[in-house]
Amino acid sequence: MMKHKVFYPCLMNRLLDEEPKSESEPWDKFHYNARTMRLVVKKNIEEILNNINSQEQLELPGHSEIASSVFNFGISPLAGEYATPQNHVSLVHRVREALIRFEPRLIPESIIVRQPEGSAQRAHYGVLLFEIRGLIRWGEEIIDLSLGASYDTEISNTILKLNNG
Repeated sequence: MMKHKVFYPCLMNRLLDEEPKSESEPWDKFHYNARTMRLVVKKNIEEILNNINSQEQLELPGHSEIASSVFNFGISPLAGEYATPQNHVSLVHRVREALIRFEPRLIPESIIVRQPEGSAQRAHYGVLLFEIRGLIRWGEEIIDLSLGASYDTEISNTILKLNNG
């Protein structure tokens, strides 16, 4: 018989309680298998990447603590900018930093955000393509995560696709 593990959801899921009057949760509410855990982490990453943060307003001296807090949840937008190699590098950096800040289940040293290998078209009509790879700390186990991603610079929207599990 498999031992069940408890994995609590990301901050947003904990704040948005579906049953606020209930003082306890069903015992199996947060028991996940590896595939479900990947999907939960993917969903949280989508929430992070589809929220616009306040980074530009916080680049003043003395705001470093706020810049790394939940107040700054999300990534800085590239809306209205061209899908250039420079913007691709900027996006990759912004995504990695946001994942380190806001997805604690990913092991920071394992997070790789890069352009897809062997892809001739990494940017097309304002859409930047990239991959996210990393390791999820899952109790005593570690599972891999591989996501394909596209970021639309016109509307600051990210779409993720699970490549494994």
